[in-house]
Order: sequence, then structure tokens, then C-alpha cells
Amino acid sequence: MLGLSVERKEDDRFLTGQGQYVEDVKLPGMAYAAFVRSSHAHAFIRKITTDAALSCPGVLAIVGPGTWKELSAALPSIGGIQGAANPYGGDSSGPVHKILSDHATHVGEVVAVVIAKSPYSAADGADLVEVEYEALPVVTWEEAASPGSVRLHEGYDNVVARMNFEVGDVDEAFRQADRIITKRFDLQSLKAMAIECRGIAVQWDASTGTLNVWSTTQAPYSMRETIARVLDLPIKQVRVICRDIGGGFGLKGGLKPEDLIVAIAAYKLKKPIRWIETRLEHMISSNQSGRQSHDVRVGIKRDGTILCMDLILRKEVGAYNHYQTMLPSNTINHLTTHYKIPAFRFDSQSIATNTVPCCPYRGAGRVEAVFTMDRILDAIARELTIDPVEARRRNIIEAADMPYKSGLIYRDGVPINYKDLDFPLLLERALTKSDYWGWRNRQMDLRQAGRCIGIGISSYVEAGGMGPSETATVQIDYRGHAQVSIGVNSQGQSHETTLAQICGSALGLALDEVFVRGGDTNLQDFGFGTGASRVAINTGNAVYKAALDLRHKIVTFASRLFECAATELDVTDGVVSVKAPGQQFMTFAELAQKSVRDRRMADLGGPGLASTASFYPPTVTWSSGVNIAVVEIDRNTGRIHVLKYVFVHDSGKPLNPAVVEGQICGGLAQGFGIALGERMIYDSEGQALSGSMMDYFVPRASDIPDIDLDHVIFPTDDNPLGIKSVGESGPNSPPAAIAAAVADAFEGRLEISSLPISWGDVLKSLQNGFHAGRVPSESETQSAYKEDTR
Repeated sequence: MLGLSVERKEDDRFLTGQGQYVEDVKLPGMAYAAFVRSSHAHAFIRKITTDAALSCPGVLAIVGPGTWKELSAALPSIGGIQGAANPYGGDSSGPVHKILSDHATHVGEVVAVVIAKSPYSAADGADLVEVEYEALPVVTWEEAASPGSVRLHEGYDNVVARMNFEVGDVDEAFRQADRIITKRFDLQSLKAMAIECRGIAVQWDASTGTLNVWSTTQAPYSMRETIARVLDLPIKQVRVICRDIGGGFGLKGGLKPEDLIVAIAAYKLKKPIRWIETRLEHMISSNQSGRQSHDVRVGIKRDGTILCMDLILRKEVGAYNHYQTMLPSNTINHLTTHYKIPAFRFDSQSIATNTVPCCPYRGAGRVEAVFTMDRILDAIARELTIDPVEARRRNIIEAADMPYKSGLIYRDGVPINYKDLDFPLLLERALTKSDYWGWRNRQMDLRQAGRCIGIGISSYVEAGGMGPSETATVQIDYRGHAQVSIGVNSQGQSHETTLAQICGSALGLALDEVFVRGGDTNLQDFGFGTGASRVAINTGNAVYKAALDLRHKIVTFASRLFECAATELDVTDGVVSVKAPGQQFMTFAELAQKSVRDRRMADLGGPGLASTASFYPPTVTWSSGVNIAVVEIDRNTGRIHVLKYVFVHDSGKPLNPAVVEGQICGGLAQGFGIALGERMIYDSEGQALSGSMMDYFVPRASDIPDIDLDHVIFPTDDNPLGIKSVGESGPNSPPAAIAAAVADAFEGRLEISSLPISWGDVLKSLQNGFHAGRVPSESETQSAYKEDTR
């Protein structure tokens, strides 16, 4: 069953409306929270008047910065997952982020919270709270790092973290270079658009002395530990439950002020409280990915071989820097993708602005890395008048170069070492599958006919499986079924299916006899969250190890009952039988029942058939892929139509090919959104101009073209299952591939150096007479410009 595209076990629940989300939590006497949020991007809060709000029917309480001392506690940095540390040295500074404070640092920041008997009363009460602000100058992305810029936090520079590092002798390499190419790339800030927004419900159970928390978090153990610390409770007295979640994409990984305010209020008021985020709240107050700019200089030889690269990277982190240098280091460590850069130097600055704090978004720095590397290779091709494929072939890391050390250091402190990879093979597979050279020939003919056809290539690598570890317990119950308890939760990643496939295959049980449970901090003592493409490798291998250990225990116990050697037994479909002719066999159910009281279990771990195992990865595992896009620009409207899209990838041995394909296709759809329109836009006062789904582009299903997928498997010995990551592979290359194809359609006369691709720029290029066709009318051009500013 492992490696087969079996149907997802969780789908029956979802398709029949049986999923249990935070908004489904209903408790006797439940109250509801609504937040009063700052209308200013930067201000001191001088006075909060609550008289009118308190007189609103149904309002029970109003909580502000001074209500309880716990509200002045600091929000944690990235919780749990190893790797926020800076492997490249440099400074990191910045103030702590208090849960509630009188210093508003972005529009939408929580100022106060109203607790009421209904969600509607809470919202009405929040509208009646009067806040007196002292407006302060706004720190913008454009000016934050300029000399003499207004400071966001008194006593702290707006550049809150730095990194710099050099591989090889960059200055000497530039001296030897025949040509130097200089480019500037700008990448937009993104908002993760899960179907389910954030939410939390909290109940203090006085009878057991337990604070029960239902949450949409991706990191339940980090939430448990933070709530326990803030409320000075033993960890075991806080239970976080997060079973079904409608998407995360990184945004739900870190704790937000609302999470802790609701927990504190429920504990203090001894009343169950629930809060569900609205889409407007999501747009203005949930984390974003942050804008990023790259100033790049590349030295090359006459034949296009890259000698060196010098990069200045600026990363927006919003009002508070919760992720230290994690996001820029992700870009740095994925930037070289499939190519050799013998000498590489970078200087990275993390810059605070009066916008909502930033966090990882699916891909986390990889899209920025891939876009930069591919645009540089395309620039080399244009400089030398060679095909983009040739520019890549002259710089690619050959299979014979493996294992290949780039000289960079991953966030876990381990030097990057590519192995079990074959980049040229991926490129050639993509060229063949896309009929690249055939399209090049057709492109010339089609251009003669006045059609605007472009072809783009992009390559990516993905580091997955970040530690420190995960743990799993497998237990055989009285029915002979396997119950698998894990320390992570799902936001749609198919854990209940793929982990059951691992367990069932290792134990010798049918898939419908294996049940996976996660998303409850009572199931394991520790867990490090679902994110960074880490669950399959960490939890999957923990399940595999626990299941193998349990199988050994089952066979050993059975051999003692049958009074034979373990080698004389077979295990199939939940039955242990003696190989020799006869009728000696026992089911897992019978063995589980006997194991509870039988003294022969004394040296097998005690009563019951159960085993627990942990998996600690030595470092990350690298997967990779190549995308090729063929597009046509509509000469009348400037619209981009994808004629062919090929996605070749290696993510190791697939646990379930259909699930892998789903991950790729979903991520690729996000990548299309990044290429064609998604972005948060702020004005000079820090107000979001893309605060609704009318203003923030998200591609519809009909916008996504058919995808020609090709699964390539390069086995790895990085972990017992031989698997790699896939969760963040999808979005990495589409923006670069589409951008390259659009630029190619204009034969290089349209420089695409920023994302999203500007429809206005495309129209302007058409309007400037690139092709003899109908020129768009002025109203069409204005319409395109208006859409571009959304």
C-alpha cells in the first residue's frame, strides 16, 4: 500500500460536512470576543473610553492594555521549529512585542477587546469603544532604511537584523570577469489566503484544572507552552486541540496577540470565549510575507560561465521581527538553485516598517531566490545572444559533481551539501516533455504571423524535513486496529492517509485498520509544528520506526505463546501465523488482549502492544525540479495565456503519488497568483489598499492551466523511508517561468524585474508598437493600470 495512490481516509469526513473546526466549538455559557483595532499605522494611544460600549446590550467586559498584568507579556519568537537562528553572524535587535500596548505600530493592531454574550453584541460593543490617538510619522518601506528616517521604535534602528557572508574571493573574481551584469529585483508582499481564517476558543475547566484551547494554529505545542508561561500554569494544565483546519500556508505558524488575549480573558473571567477572524481582519491584521529587494552584480566569462555574485538583500519584517533572519537566510540558501557560483557574497538587512509583522508564506524565501537566479541566467543569455537553455547548461552542477558543497550554511548550522540529485537530467526531461526546441521553431513561424509567443524556464531546490525531531506512538487496540498518535496537526496535508500507509505497510495491517490522530497536545509530550515541509520526513519516519519496533514486539510475544522461534512466524493482514502446516495463528486483536495480563510481556515494555519512537534528521533533505512555460500574449488585451506548462520534479519516493500531485498542483496555483497579481499594497500612511478579495488578486480554478507533471525519483539515504519533501515545491518556479516567458514573448524589450508581472507594462509594450496589431485603446490601458495598482 505504501507508494500507491489510495483514497484519502479523511475525505469522507470533509465531504459529508463532519469536519470539526474552531467555529464548531460550542460550550454552555460561551462568550464571544471582538477586537478594537488601530486605525493608524503609527500612534500612541492616549485614552480609551468604554462607557458607551459597556452600556451596549450583551457586553460583559472590555479589556485594554492595563486590565491584567499578563497582557504586557511578550509574544514569542518563532515557536519550536529549529532554525530561526542566524548561521552567518551579524547583529539582531529590536523591542519585544507586547501582547497589548499603548504604542500602535500598524493599522489593525489590537487596541482593546470586547467580550459579549454573542458575536454581534461583541461587534456592536467594539464599534462603540472610543480611542484617542496621538498620530506619529509613518515608517514606510521606501524610506525605512534611509539615513535620518523616522524610527519605528524609540532606541532601535529600523534595520533590526543583518547578515553577511562570503564564499571564495569575490573581489578577485570580479577582476577576472569579462563582463559584469547588474540587476535590481523587487518582490511583493503576500498574504496567505486559507479558506478558514484564524480562530480560537478557550475554556477553563475548573473540575480538572485544565485550560482547554481549540485553535487553528500550525504549532499547538508552542501555543501550549506560551499560554502556560503567560498564565503561570503547569504545561500539563494547558491542552491545545486543533483537529481540522482549513489551510495554513505558514501564516498560522506563529502566535498572534489575539490568541493570547482570548486565552488570558477566558482564564481570568472563568468563562469560555470564542473568536473567529473575519476576512477583513485577516487582510489588515494577519501576518504578511513582507516585501523584498535584491541588488545583484554578477561577473561572467565570455562564454557565460558565472564567476561570482554580489547580492544586497533587503527584507521587510513589519512592525516586529518575530523570525530573526530566518526569511532572508531561506532566500540566500536557495538562491543558487541548480547552478555553480564559485564566489558569492551577500549583505542582508531586515527592515522594520509600520505594517503588520511578517512570517513565512508557503515557499518562504524560495520564490524570491528562484526568481533572482533565473532572471540572472536569462540576462546572461540575452547578453551573449544565446538560448536560455545554453546559459543554464554552461553553469549547471553536473551529476558527477555530487556531492556538491555550495559553501553556504543552512539554518540548522549544517553546511549545505547537495547529494542524491541530478540537475541536468531534470532539465533535459523538462526540455523533452515540453518539446522545447519544437516550440522554439514554431515560435519563429508564429511571430512571423504576428503572434506574441514566449518560453520560460525555471529551476528550484527545496530544503525540507527541518528538525529537531518528531515522535509517534503506535498501539494495537482490543479490536486489532492500530492507533497512531502524533505530535503534529494537519491543515490539509493528508496525514491520516499517508501516515496510515506507512504504519500499515510496516505492521502488516490493512489501511482501514489504521487510525492516525494528531492535533492534540495530550497525544504526545512534544511536537514542533506543521510547516517548512517537515512532517513527512520527521513524523513519517517516527511512525515507521515505531511500527517496525511494534511488529518486532508482536512477533516476539507471539513466538512465546506458540513456543517457537520468531523466524518461524508470518505476519499478514493483522494475523500472526506459524509458517509450518497447521492451524496455529492469532489475530492482532487476540494478541493485544492477551498482552495486557501476560507476564511474558515483562521484558517487552510492559502490558499492551504499543511502541513509541522519535526521528531526528541529521539536517535537511533536498528536493528539486524544473518548470517550463509557453505563453501567448493577447495583442488586443495584453492578457497572458499559458499554452503549455511542464513541471518536472524529484521529491524522492512518493508515499502516495496522488497526494504528491495535489501538493504540487496546489502550490503551483499559488505560484501563478504570485506571478500574475497577488500582492499587499500600502499607501504612504500605512493603510492597506488591498484589504478585500475585490482588491487582492487570487487566481480562480479557471485561471490555472493544465499541468504536465513528470515525477522523477532520485533515491536518498537521508532517512529510513528514503523520502524527500514536496510541500513547498509547487510555488517556487511558476513566477520565474511565467516572467521569463512573458519577457521572451517581447524578445527582451520588456524587462521583468519585479513581481507580480505588471499588466500595465505589458500593455505599454504593446502600445509602443512591439507588434503590428490592434493597439489597446486608452480606456483599456487605464483599466489595466488600475488593476495593476490593486
